[in-house]
Amino acid sequence: MNNIIKICIICTLLSFLPSISTAQVSSEYMGDKKQTYSLAYPVVDIEDKKIEDKINEDIEAQLEDLKEKIEKHVYSKVDMTYYEKYEDDNIISLMFYVNKKKKFSNSMELEGYTITYDKHTGERVPMSRYLNINLEQLQDALNNSQAYAVDGLDNGVNLSKRIPYVSHNYFICHDGSIGLLYQAGDLMEVEAGACKIVVSPETIAKVNELNKANE
Repeated sequence: MNNIIKICIICTLLSFLPSISTAQVSSEYMGDKKQTYSLAYPVVDIEDKKIEDKINEDIEAQLEDLKEKIEKHVYSKVDMTYYEKYEDDNIISLMFYVNKKKKFSNSMELEGYTITYDKHTGERVPMSRYLNINLEQLQDALNNSQAYAVDGLDNGVNLSKRIPYVSHNYFICHDGSIGLLYQAGDLMEVEAGACKIVVSPETIAKVNELNKANE
């Protein structure tokens, strides 16, 4: 049974063979002279230009939203950076970190989020394509070492409080596990940054099978 589970995980989550449709991701920068915003963002280059445009237009819409909030004085300062987390023949997964200072505030607030794009359609891919897990199952996995938590610097940590919710900000790891990104302060003190819970491939297979049977 364990061998069957491992084979299923490899087939559904991993594509380790050299990709014939690798996306090129280049970094671009947007800022202003007053330094009210500094946005480092990705530009995706793939073979299908229609899909490429769709992905890049979605990213540009996020930038315009941030700029609009600055112009309307919702935020007085915004910094953004990103990381490419995973890619195979079908998807590309990006992680964004946005530091925002609200008007009349003296401190920056960190927001982290992930977007996984389907390279065949340009659409965002929901977590449910890869993982269907409820809060009780996630907490049980963490309690039984079938998942683990890391802080904003990816150092392993022990959580002192229960998980408040199942984050749908997800990314796929190259060993077949899936990471769930949480906002600063959700799992630990704000100083710990945007923490993550990483769910093992075995747990992914188990809960997906269980929850599919219960649908």
